Formats: sequence, C-alpha cells, structure tokens
Amino acid sequence: MDINSFAYGGVYLLGFLLYVLLPSAVFSLNLKLVLALFAANGAIIGGRLGYIIFYEPLYYLHNPLEAIELWKGGMSFHGGVLGLVGGCYLCAYLTKAGKETFMRGVDRACLIALLIIPLGRCCNFINGELWGRVTSMPWGVVFEGADDNLRHPVQLYEAFFEGPVLAILLFILYRKKYLTRPLQISCWYLLGYSFFRLFTEYFREADAMIGYFYGLTLGQILCVFYMLACIVCMRRIM
Repeated sequence: MDINSFAYGGVYLLGFLLYVLLPSAVFSLNLKLVLALFAANGAIIGGRLGYIIFYEPLYYLHNPLEAIELWKGGMSFHGGVLGLVGGCYLCAYLTKAGKETFMRGVDRACLIALLIIPLGRCCNFINGELWGRVTSMPWGVVFEGADDNLRHPVQLYEAFFEGPVLAILLFILYRKKYLTRPLQISCWYLLGYSFFRLFTEYFREADAMIGYFYGLTLGQILCVFYMLACIVCMRRIM
C-alpha cells in the first residue's frame, strides 16, 4: 500500500470524523456515530461497486477478487452517492429513527462533502490521475503517465467548483430560505455538483476504457441523470 492510498484513506477518515464531531441541533453523539458508520461504509461500497459496474464490468468479471483491492484505486462518485443514501436509509430503518433522520443524515453528509470531495480532487491532481485534455493555456500541466503535452489541471477546476463555488451557492439558497426542509440541501448540492461537473468535464480526458458517447464522457451522462433525479425529488418535497 503506497502513500497515495494513505492520502485517500485520510480524506475518508476526515469525512467520518467531521460527521461525528461537528455539532448538531438534531442528532445526539451516539446517533451521529451510527449514521457516520453506515454512511461511510455505504459510500465506500457504493463507490467501488459503481466503478466496477459503470466503468470496468468485464475486467472485474474476469478478475473478481480484485474488486476488494480498494488500495489500487477505482471509485465512482455516482456510485458512492447511491451507497451513502442507502447506508443512511438502512441506519434509520434499523434504529427506527424515522424518515426525517434519514433525510437530515444525508443532508449532513452533503455539507461535509463540500470539503471532502475537493480534497479528493486535489489528491487526484497530486497523484497525476484523471488528467485534462491537451491545452495551449499557460497554466497547463504535464502529467507523468500521460505524455509530454500540456494538459488542463481539470482536477483543480473541479475542486474549485465542487467546493467553494458550490458552498457559496448553497449559502445563498440558505439565506433566501430555499433550504428549509429536510433533503433540500442534498438535492441542491447534487444538482449543483452535477451541473459543475458537467461543465468542467469538458476539459477532462475521457477514461481510456470507456471513451466518449457522442462527445460526452460517462461522468457527464451520469450527471445528467442525477440532475433529472434531483429535479423530480425537489418537486416531491416542495
């Protein structure tokens, strides 16, 4: 296990600790701890399964034991979202904490994701992963493992929009009284994330094993589906 694995592990650990330790007017410490355990495990399992199913199903079909080798990388944000939501729902069901606990538990995770996801993007940049398309811009970067061309540091673009910019957007919505009901934070977060990733991914090189679908990456296509899901969800809870 190399230093990169420890870096990503540290990001996951930080998210878990923030979920447990940040104050809450709704959850007790014990409930935060249980929710954090279910949410974290759900996100990891969902993220891994999402990567396997969305990106390399045939490879893992022939190499099933490698599915548990998390230290080798291969996580999907979109799968992680589904896993986290499932984990929070399972926790609320098993503890009989109720529907509102489930929804507010997901909201809490989304607020913490405003810090955790950008940190993960910075790790991608430092490790030279998920690099951008070739560019002539002066801030282009040569990534080891790609080629000698200058490429967009798209990981930093994503970190900026998925962190500070999205946080400002949610703060504005909060001040405008648009985040008054459970799950509204989650819907607006995922809608904003999907929109910004849909934009920034135009500067990103498509995954070699997937390529493009009519000029779109798989990540962009998944973002479109998630945006539609968020819109439907918001209409139901308004």
